[in-house]
Amino acid sequence: MTALIYIDPQAIHPVINGTWHRARLHAIPEPGQGITMLCGATGAAAFETLERRRDHGAPETCFDCEAVFMREHDMPVPPNHPSFKPRPTRRIAGRS
Repeated sequence: MTALIYIDPQAIHPVINGTWHRARLHAIPEPGQGITMLCGATGAAAFETLERRRDHGAPETCFDCEAVFMREHDMPVPPNHPSFKPRPTRRIAGRS
C-alpha cells in the first residue's frame, strides 16, 4: 500500500546560505535540479527535515523575493520596504 504525501510546490521556500527565498515551482524539483529564485539567485534542490533546519537557526527573509511576490500578487510594496534599501557593494580583491 502507498502512503501519499501531498506537497504544495508554492509552499516550498528554498533556503540558500541562511536566507529563505521564493521560486515559481510548478512541481517538486528533483534533488540536484537547478532552481531560480524570484530574486535571480540560483541553487540546486536538496531536501532535509524541518528538524535539520532548526539545527542552523531560523533563516532570514529574502526581501527581493518578497517584493517580487507581492507585485505578482497585486499587493502594494510599501516605499520603506527593505528591498528598496541600498546594499553594500562587495569589493573584489585587487580592485579599487
